[in-house]
Amino acid sequence: MIDAIVTGEVLKAITKAMVALVSEARFHFLENGLHSRAVDPANVAMVIVDVPTDSFEVYKVDEDTTIGVDVNRIYDISKSIKSGELVELKVEDESDLKIKFGSVEYSVALIDPSAIRKEPKVPQLELPAKIVLNAGEFKKAISAADKISDHVVFRTTEDGFYIEAEGDVDKITFFMSDAELIEFNKQEARSMFSVEYLKEFIKVAGSGDLLTIYLGINYPVRLQFDVANGKVKVEYILAPRIEAE
Repeated sequence: MIDAIVTGEVLKAITKAMVALVSEARFHFLENGLHSRAVDPANVAMVIVDVPTDSFEVYKVDEDTTIGVDVNRIYDISKSIKSGELVELKVEDESDLKIKFGSVEYSVALIDPSAIRKEPKVPQLELPAKIVLNAGEFKKAISAADKISDHVVFRTTEDGFYIEAEGDVDKITFFMSDAELIEFNKQEARSMFSVEYLKEFIKVAGSGDLLTIYLGINYPVRLQFDVANGKVKVEYILAPRIEAE
């Protein structure tokens, strides 16, 4: 049996993170909290969500339990829940997930976990550059880049972190110096990425959230968001675009 209570903000953050890439996912209710991960159909990006037990108001799980959920459906429900409103999530058998808030109770049919696409292994990546910044600033940069190009370059020098996009006639450069970044280890890196994916990823973040970026040279990027006041950890891993010679 699963009986957990979270705020609407936490439930929305969990499901918003997942719907950026998939419509169905396995939710693992473990001793140390909720874990979920999935890869998009094109095998270009991965999402990993972790919610530790102390991010729940109540967390009761008889034993480690995995359920299959329609994350689009739960995300749609979460939109009608206020951020600070308490939501009870209950699974008494393997047929449905009860979502109760205020005087409303939804009963959402569960999906057989074995029918959902196999979960990816998390790649072990040695990425030299670490950049920590306000997620709101990153969001602005990606939104601006989207107006002129379908790809963007992330690069670091000793001076700081650059996001660059170039269209047919326009070019945009976003730069944050070492002094402006929350944390930066001054390692050099450079890779190109699809703006389409990044646009989806940034939807999970608010202006006050923290973002940690791990970057290499023509390697995947790891984007780690702390959202819902740090209660939900969301990580995206995105493969690079290969640059034409």
